[in-house]
Amino acid sequence: MKRLLLCISMLVLALAAGAQARAQARGGAPSVAELRVRLAAFLNRSIGWQGLDKLQIESISAPDGSGLRTAKVLLAKGTQQQEGVYYITADGKEIIEGAKSELSADPWASTRAAIDLRGAPSEGAADAPVTIVEFSDLECPYCRQEATALEQLMSQDPGKARIVFKYYPLTQIHPWAMPAAKAAVCVAAQHPAQFWNFEKAVFAAQEQIPVAGAPQRLRDFALESEAQPAAFDACLNDPATVATIHASIANGNRVGVTSTPTLFIDGRIVPGAIAEQELRLLVDHEAQLATPARSSARLSTGTISGKQCGACKPLPPIKH
Repeated sequence: MKRLLLCISMLVLALAAGAQARAQARGGAPSVAELRVRLAAFLNRSIGWQGLDKLQIESISAPDGSGLRTAKVLLAKGTQQQEGVYYITADGKEIIEGAKSELSADPWASTRAAIDLRGAPSEGAADAPVTIVEFSDLECPYCRQEATALEQLMSQDPGKARIVFKYYPLTQIHPWAMPAAKAAVCVAAQHPAQFWNFEKAVFAAQEQIPVAGAPQRLRDFALESEAQPAAFDACLNDPATVATIHASIANGNRVGVTSTPTLFIDGRIVPGAIAEQELRLLVDHEAQLATPARSSARLSTGTISGKQCGACKPLPPIKH
C-alpha cells in the first residue's frame, strides 16, 4: 500500500512538474523555434547590409546555469567565412553581441528614442527614411573626415537621409573644442542653416587654428556665417549656451558615446569615422527597412576622461 501511495505521489509530482514546464514555455521563455525566427530577423537587420552570401543559424543551445543561451551563426562571403557567437538572455528579449541589444527586427528602437533631437542643427528633410545623428567635436580630425563622408552622402543621394549634429567636445584633449561648440550653438541660434557653413569653415582651418587665437578665429567664422556680432557675443556669455552643450554630452553618455565621431544610424551605434561607401551601405539597408512608425518615432524627443577620437570600424572583418 505504501509503495502504491509512493508511486502515485511521484506520478503527481511528475505531472505537476511537466505542467509547470509547459506553462513556463507558454508564458515565459520562448521556444528554440521562436528564437530562431527572432534571431534571423535581428541578424538581417544588424548585419544584412554587408551583403553576405550566407547567414545561417547553426545552433541555439539550452540555457546554461545563468539562463543564457549560446547561438552560433555561420557568416560567409565569397571564400571567407566566420562563425559568430551570440548570447541570448533567459527571457529571450535581449542579445549580447559585445553589447546588449534588443532581440527583435528593430534592435535599436530604444536607443533611437533616447537620443534627444530637440533644437539640434539638422540637414535634410525631417521625414527622410533614415536619420543619422552625429556626436562630434569640431577640433577632432576624424570628425572632419566623417563630415566629408556625410557631405558626399547627402549630395550624391539627396532625400534618403537626415543629418543631426550633437555637441560632444572632448575638452580634456582638445583645448578649443568647447569654445568651438559654444560658437556653433550661437551661430545655429541665429541662423540654423548657417551652422553647416560654420562647421565646414572650422574643419577646413582646423590645423591652422592656434589655441590662443581660437576665440577670435571662431568669431570670424561665425560672422562670415551671417551671425550678428552683438547677438553672437551675448550668446557666448549666456550660461544657457554651455548648458546646451553639457546636455548634449550627457545625452551622448547615456546612449554609449565614448569617442568622436560617433554616428547613430536610425539608432544603430557606429563609433569612429567610416568611409562614404560603408556609410552608404548602412543607410541603404536602413532605408529599405524604414516604416512610418519609425519615421514618427525619430522626431521625438558627464565627465569625459581618457577619450580620444579615432577611426574604427562598426563590425570586424570576416576572417578566413
